[in-house]
Amino acid sequence: MLWPVVTSLSQESPLRPDPVPWIQETYLATTELQLLATLLLAVFVVATLSWTSRFQELLRRRYGTQLAEASSVVLLGAVVIAGVYAFSVIWHVTYVLEYTLSTMAIDRWLAAQQLVTGAIVLTAYLAIRFINRSIDKLAQTRAVTKHQSEVAYHVADVAIVAFAATVILTLWGIDLTNIFIGAGAITAIVALTARETLTAMLAGFILLFSRPFYVGDWIAVEDTSGIVTDVTIFTTKIQTFDDRHVLIPNDEVTNSPLTNYSQNDQLRVEIDVGIDYEDDPAHARSVIVDAVSDLESIKTAPAPQVVTKGFGESAILLECRVWIADPTMRRQLTARTDVVEAITSAFDREGITIPYPQRVHTSRNDAFQIDGRMQEGENMPAVDD
Repeated sequence: MLWPVVTSLSQESPLRPDPVPWIQETYLATTELQLLATLLLAVFVVATLSWTSRFQELLRRRYGTQLAEASSVVLLGAVVIAGVYAFSVIWHVTYVLEYTLSTMAIDRWLAAQQLVTGAIVLTAYLAIRFINRSIDKLAQTRAVTKHQSEVAYHVADVAIVAFAATVILTLWGIDLTNIFIGAGAITAIVALTARETLTAMLAGFILLFSRPFYVGDWIAVEDTSGIVTDVTIFTTKIQTFDDRHVLIPNDEVTNSPLTNYSQNDQLRVEIDVGIDYEDDPAHARSVIVDAVSDLESIKTAPAPQVVTKGFGESAILLECRVWIADPTMRRQLTARTDVVEAITSAFDREGITIPYPQRVHTSRNDAFQIDGRMQEGENMPAVDD
């Protein structure tokens, strides 16, 4: 029968050295003792895992994150292996491990392949973690933007995984020619069926390298104006000033006129005002400059300017130009409000009139038509309707 054979194998197994049979016969002979030993083993495993977590934190502070994570992985693996072996000893089933190991017997070349494959996978994992943490450190120093760091994550991870997969496939003797041919065909199909997505992705890389704006900038793309809250490989997210969140594909951002109000750290604000035709434009310009020069919401350099734009239907049109620092919509609205109020107060003091829209109706040759009849002027002959 199979049981005596397995039992004899287990007795001769290197998994049961001399002390193990004696411990099993002396301290693990009954079910009660086995249950107690299992409970003690569980407590030991939990305590070891807790100690491993503290040990990892100590290593992280002293030697860095990569070494701490690698050490914790090795310790956890050792704890799992020791726990499984101790459990098999407690319940007298070491022959199961022996049988499992015998069925997993492999030659040296296959073992070397497996070891090298594991080493490549571990190296790729550590490289990804190292590069990602390096990118995080660069982002903290503002050497790269948030958008650039996100794109760098994906590019670095894909490159490392692709290189590791190529090395592993070559190690196991898999011909990469057919894989590359299949990948080329799949790429062509994807390029035809997802052209818009690929275009948006390429535009995302263009935005990465050209850097026309940053997260937090105030931009305008066609009819959409607001603050950039996020930039991904495919879309740019803008929060408008009426609290709407708009997602714009990156290809539309690169193909449309783009205005970045935050680029130069200042913005010119223009306010139009009209004065009566009977008022002096030069005096009105001087009054406006004096009224707005001391406002806290605008910059003193460049100084405020007032130009005469032209003739309106009811007024002579003047344009007041002031500059604000660190442009935001709130600062722009505050500056407009302050300038309008200052101009209104100054015009009231100086007696300068801001006329209402009006039209003046006059007749030619002093002739007016009233009630279907024409009144005569001094030199106008009577004319029937």
